[in-house]
Amino acid sequence: MNYFKIFFVFILLSTSLFSDAKEGKELFNQASCLQCHNHEDFGNKNTELKMFKDIEARVQACQLAESDELFDEEVHDIAKYLNKDFYKLKE
Repeated sequence: MNYFKIFFVFILLSTSLFSDAKEGKELFNQASCLQCHNHEDFGNKNTELKMFKDIEARVQACQLAESDELFDEEVHDIAKYLNKDFYKLKE
């Protein structure tokens, strides 16, 4: 019975992590981020971003500069998407 509970929790956590990135991709596209950036801007080996929180800070700065009204959770989701598809940093 304990194995079932552990497996169930693992499935919930893994789908939650995936859905954050999926939602982040949708938000990224809705926010028209590619009007100012191109895909080469993300995941560049010469980037100053070394930790996941650095990605979040960069997304937060962009949304403030563009006067986009995103919730903290939405900023986090966009950062998850960028990390998953481009940066691949430890969280």
